[in-house]
Amino acid sequence: MLAIHADLNLTGLQKAARSFGAKQMPFATALALTRLAQGVSAAETQAVIDTFDNPTPFTQKGFRVQPARKSEPVAYVMAKDIAAQYLAPYVFGGDRSLGNKKAMIVPRDVALNQYGNLTRNKLASLKGKPGVFVGKVKTKKGAVISGVWQRPMIAAASGKRGKKAAPKPSGGLKLLIQFEDTTPAPKHLPFFERAKAYVRANAAAEFQAALRQALSTARR
Repeated sequence: MLAIHADLNLTGLQKAARSFGAKQMPFATALALTRLAQGVSAAETQAVIDTFDNPTPFTQKGFRVQPARKSEPVAYVMAKDIAAQYLAPYVFGGDRSLGNKKAMIVPRDVALNQYGNLTRNKLASLKGKPGVFVGKVKTKKGAVISGVWQRPMIAAASGKRGKKAAPKPSGGLKLLIQFEDTTPAPKHLPFFERAKAYVRANAAAEFQAALRQALSTARR
């Protein structure tokens, strides 16, 4: 968990707030902390955009904010469950997460979406195509490659009564998707660095604005 402390010069506003009673201070504190957390969340979204090549909208929106309350003056910025799993190695280091997969899925000769990823259910649809199989193949150089392979097919001649026969293998294999062991995260996502920088740059202004709002809404 990240704890950030900031030294703020709010003496004048604090005295003014106390003159209207201490009841407004918890409200101002919770408001300022929540706004800071929202700003940190936006900064983390930008960090994802800056760190990864063409990240998906799901990845960009992978953070959520838990607002502070008057009774609990703490606001949280956290990654959503699924995003947290695969972002963690980029923040803390270590091997990339496999999630519920047994291996890293690396596209080799297959169409990708606009974000450079396999489309949803692509792997399942490939398995149902003629000439496609999942397994290990030993190459001419002796390397054993595990993945999704395709046997190039040629159309067979028409059979009796003009019926078209099923395609037949023509020899040679095409590697569509390769399965690899996980590897260390190749980049660092500066989650904590961005959070600290944002809070240090904006804490004083947010607390001053919150205190002013508390003063304006206080009953005199």
